[in-house]
Amino acid sequence: MLKNILLKELKRVFTDKRLVFSAFIIPAIGIFVVYTIMGSMMNNMIEDIEEHASIVYVQNAPDEVKSYIQESELLNVTYIDMTEDIFSIKEDIREGNVDLIVQFEEGFSNKVIEYDKQTMPPQIKTFYNPSEDYSRKARSRVVDNVLDKYQADILTKRYGNLNNVVAFDIDRNKDESIVVDEKKASGQGMSMILPMLIAIILFSGAMGIGIDTIAGEKERGTMATLLLTPAKRETIALGKVIGLGIVAILSAIVSFGAIIASMPFSSSILTGSESMNLEALKFTPAQLIQLLIIMVTLVGIYVGLICLLSVRARTVKEAGTYVAPIYMIVMIAAFSTMFSGGATQLYHYAIPVYGSVSALKAILTFELSMNQFLVTVGSAFIVSLILIKLITITFNDEKVMLNA
Repeated sequence: MLKNILLKELKRVFTDKRLVFSAFIIPAIGIFVVYTIMGSMMNNMIEDIEEHASIVYVQNAPDEVKSYIQESELLNVTYIDMTEDIFSIKEDIREGNVDLIVQFEEGFSNKVIEYDKQTMPPQIKTFYNPSEDYSRKARSRVVDNVLDKYQADILTKRYGNLNNVVAFDIDRNKDESIVVDEKKASGQGMSMILPMLIAIILFSGAMGIGIDTIAGEKERGTMATLLLTPAKRETIALGKVIGLGIVAILSAIVSFGAIIASMPFSSSILTGSESMNLEALKFTPAQLIQLLIIMVTLVGIYVGLICLLSVRARTVKEAGTYVAPIYMIVMIAAFSTMFSGGATQLYHYAIPVYGSVSALKAILTFELSMNQFLVTVGSAFIVSLILIKLITITFNDEKVMLNA
């Protein structure tokens, strides 16, 4: 009988073209298009900042500095003397019309020459707007490509060799200093956002169909007919829960595939790095099985919650009202691991949803231990069983099931 109910639920979903289109095709296409567009827009924004010619005003510039400025690319420089008021230019920086002001103090060149007679070295002031990308980039260009080179040449002339003013070097060859597991480093980028996306996609996939599975049938009156059949109510409840779980997993797999397909265009969003080495992410069969089991047990919690709330509701609209706060809680639990290391203590992995998302994050960074995996799965399984028990109890409540 359980098999018949399960097949009935799956047939109801997969023979309804509109339901298949709304539950599987639209979310996948939407995710692919949205993340592809977002990734392309972010890459275009980065390229635009890199290619923008910085608008810079240089006040009281020594003649020797001008040659360094001319050598630097993408600098649109206007020279002004010390008598000119820069208040209006500062306002232009605040409004984003100008990127940077570089101000050399009066008598700068003489003070550099007579450095041994100065109590303080001469100062170069920069005025920029940290809230503007162009302004931040302008300051970086001038400091790194102009002022640092200018200072290095001054010190070379002063001491003959820059090594004479350096006590020691730190990491002269920085590449040799980097000791990193490339596989773990690549996974670190994915673990920022993907676990959160998986958790939310799993819930939304179950929610879209789950509400109609029970509350919809109650509203249409078909649930009352089903309850009059010889099948035990526990069997009916279990068949609907398992059927919804299968549909939710399939929906999540399709949506997850769309995320992976969009990654060549959206890696800067999904991983925080355009140059992440995806080929380094080689999961073992055991790790892939762990990933699948965690997703299945997480779906068990979601399906249990959605079915329990749907069975208590009289209509689909009422069920949606009940599920909305749970959706918010799921999102908070998922987002809470996004900018942190996830669970830190073993008992944290026992927290429903939060522990599962933390475990997903740990798998992507190849750090999930067997104890953490067992606690995560065991906790989710127990919570799912409790929810299923509550659902079966509710199915035996005539007032609730018949909307009395």
